[in-house]
Amino acid sequence: MALLANKTAIVTGASSGIGRAIALKFAAEGANVVIADTVEQPIEGGESTVELIRAAGGNGVYMKTDVSDWNAVDALVGATVDRFGRLDVMVNNAAIYTSTNLV
Repeated sequence: MALLANKTAIVTGASSGIGRAIALKFAAEGANVVIADTVEQPIEGGESTVELIRAAGGNGVYMKTDVSDWNAVDALVGATVDRFGRLDVMVNNAAIYTSTNLV
């Protein structure tokens, strides 16, 4: 049995990068995965995370979400529970890339 079978996870910032890798792994472990991001297409280009999850036989959906807006996050959680009946895991991975030096 898969580690996350019958579980539902939200991964913010999952269209690209680390969030995308987390979402793909969760789906491979059997979770229903909600891709919560401001854009559906990955920054790197290519197929969306949802398309990759579905092509591998998993269950994923995209929900446009700006995590800096509490109402948007509240709506995301509500829509997830409405759709899947539960929320088991939430990964807050969203970040902003500004291409500036840290120091």
